[in-house]
Amino acid sequence: MHVDTLGVKIDSIQSTLTCFVINSECKNVLQYLSESGRVSFFVGMISHEAYNFKGQFVSSEKLNNEDLKISENYRNNVIDVITSVGLSKDAALDKFGKVPDLGITFKVDKVYIQTPGPDAGKEITNSETKWLKISTCQHYKECFQVG
Repeated sequence: MHVDTLGVKIDSIQSTLTCFVINSECKNVLQYLSESGRVSFFVGMISHEAYNFKGQFVSSEKLNNEDLKISENYRNNVIDVITSVGLSKDAALDKFGKVPDLGITFKVDKVYIQTPGPDAGKEITNSETKWLKISTCQHYKECFQVG
């Protein structure tokens, strides 16, 4: 099961990610998290760079105004990118024009490279490296709030 994410807030000090979602679309995910507590969060970029973050569910909470601004920035950037490569504006808005209302926070304990190639599936073991990679990527700087 999965839920589409409409923005992410990264806390490199606490090693947490907060994924912005639509509450009504993630009832099954929230039920699963309350039972197992385990999260697997896949991130793929237009450059084909991809990561899988694994961790422990911490909390879910209503989004505040700062979170909504982060999401708006993320969604606008995604819409710009996917329409620039040929997706229609209507299709992009249908997928990313929705406003999230819930944050799902989890503590990251492992990060795996998912980019096709010889390192696919390899764990990134140095905690500084895992946050450096995600926070220095130009795509994430533009789309996510990195703290």
